Amino acid sequence: MNTGANYPIERLQKGMGAFSGPAQNTQFNQIVELIKVAMPLFAASAQQENINNENGLNRRLARFITNIADNHDLPYFAQTESMEDETRGDSPATDFGIHLKIDDISVDPPKIALFEGKRLSGHTGSSRRREYVIGHEKNGRHVPCGGIERFKCSLHGRDFRYAGIIGYIQEETPDYWYQQLNSWISELTSQEEAPRWSHEEQLSPICTSELLSESASIVIRKADKLHLTHLWINLVS
Repeated sequence: MNTGANYPIERLQKGMGAFSGPAQNTQFNQIVELIKVAMPLFAASAQQENINNENGLNRRLARFITNIADNHDLPYFAQTESMEDETRGDSPATDFGIHLKIDDISVDPPKIALFEGKRLSGHTGSSRRREYVIGHEKNGRHVPCGGIERFKCSLHGRDFRYAGIIGYIQEETPDYWYQQLNSWISELTSQEEAPRWSHEEQLSPICTSELLSESASIVIRKADKLHLTHLWINLVS
């Protein structure tokens, strides 16, 4: 596997790489570039040790993100299972919270970005196959565990306008998953129950280079719209 990242450090430090989606604020764009540098290096490590489960992948990627940020003097670190409300023990938690390092050790480092991590695989079980987009039914009730769905319902990122989903491709190709996810979103537009879905929420055309693929989408929430960045890493052996 080629573990070299195709993103020069000047681009990472400026955070102004080319992007086909909506205009983003500079800080979020810099974090996206940081993750794109980390992902190929993380992938080589995860594949070498045969890490396939979602929790293990998320935790390892978080360490790579933090380590690379440290090595390039970027003021960020990643935390897994980042709770939306730490005053509640039952609070929903995103897979990654990106925090800003600050000099004042008496102040909690602010969370400045959120990312979900989802496997793109047919081996997740039939009930969880669509979990990148939407949750599943259990005991006659819907479980809102879908990656996009949780942002749409404001279970994640209520106060954010930019967020992301990291996809771990474990079978098929980026083009396959791009078509599949948009097909599922299209199917959801016909459902009557809330939240209502729109064709506007489909992913933009995907851009693939080496091991990485990138796309963007709009998530229509009750009160506003969220700009969602999709970053996928190819883990197919």
